[in-house]
Amino acid sequence: MPLPQLEVFLAAFPIQQEPVCNGDYTFFDNLEMIAQRWMGPISFAIHSPGYDLKSTLDAIQYVRNCLPGSRFITDYVSFHVYFSNKHMPDYVPYNEDETLDWPFKCTMENGTLLPPPYHRDRSEMYKEQANLTYPINVGRNIARKAVNTHFIFACDIELFPSLGFVEQFLDMVYRNNSVLSLNNQQPPRVYPLPVFEIFEDEQLPNDKFDLMELFRKHRAQLFHAKVCANCHKVPGFQNWIKRTPNATDDLQLFSMTLRQGAFKYWEPFYVSDNKEPFFDERVTWEGQSNKRIQGYAMCLLGYEYHVLHPAFLVHSPGIKKPSPNSLRAVYAKQMTKFIKSKIEPEYRVLYGKNKYCVT
Repeated sequence: MPLPQLEVFLAAFPIQQEPVCNGDYTFFDNLEMIAQRWMGPISFAIHSPGYDLKSTLDAIQYVRNCLPGSRFITDYVSFHVYFSNKHMPDYVPYNEDETLDWPFKCTMENGTLLPPPYHRDRSEMYKEQANLTYPINVGRNIARKAVNTHFIFACDIELFPSLGFVEQFLDMVYRNNSVLSLNNQQPPRVYPLPVFEIFEDEQLPNDKFDLMELFRKHRAQLFHAKVCANCHKVPGFQNWIKRTPNATDDLQLFSMTLRQGAFKYWEPFYVSDNKEPFFDERVTWEGQSNKRIQGYAMCLLGYEYHVLHPAFLVHSPGIKKPSPNSLRAVYAKQMTKFIKSKIEPEYRVLYGKNKYCVT
């Protein structure tokens, strides 16, 4: 039997310090490093309403042709552009060939590299001018439906994996066939990675040894430690930190939990076989809870979360801090009411009831 493959799909979402932000062409800054570290297929959905489509196409051509790591992006990244029919661009390329023929320029006449087209004032974007919310779960589902591998990894474009993760995971599948979930009597399962953040002036750690060196210097910590520690702390976190990687660096199943009890608000990033429920597209980034809705559905379905070791994710350098956003607070209050009155009752019909599951 041929080995299955793993594909990461990216749904870019905002940095909390920014009051209004979204997953669009302005996140292309991270794409070169993402492609070099994943070294595997990447499905990337980009919200591009109105004239933002032109900037998106400019950005795609720039990262595919003008960067030192453009070959990794060309080899591994597929782009999936989406927009509402109420905010159509004036022009949309007819097919892939026409898209790839989109004009681009990398250098000035003196040979100097032109500045990236994604370094632009956000206030001039169509999304900002039209005061649109960001349909983050629409993008997640588009990227997810576009994959063509057995396994997927739902990930933020600002999260970078430890080196060699894809090969390590597929090697683990070869050694441990239970990961394939071929037994219908086996509860459904996914495979989360711990997530960390590092200080702004630090280099991304390549492996757990590098990560622990930053930990000892107090230059790395749990992701969102000062914002929502329970949202990203894996079961057995302290033991995960203390455990020494083995000599061969084999990926192993480390701990298991359900999204209940101490982990009822957990929002993990995980590898799956693409069979879990899709993200609810009625929930926007501004309304928050956009991932917790899916977690609620998976809890009702009895999903197990098997944490991996020693692989991990690390956020692009910078420590997340609480940042009050009055506009998001209004959206969040309205969305919470909608979730409780509309979505939760629907999910209990679709996926069953369990008093220990919460949104």
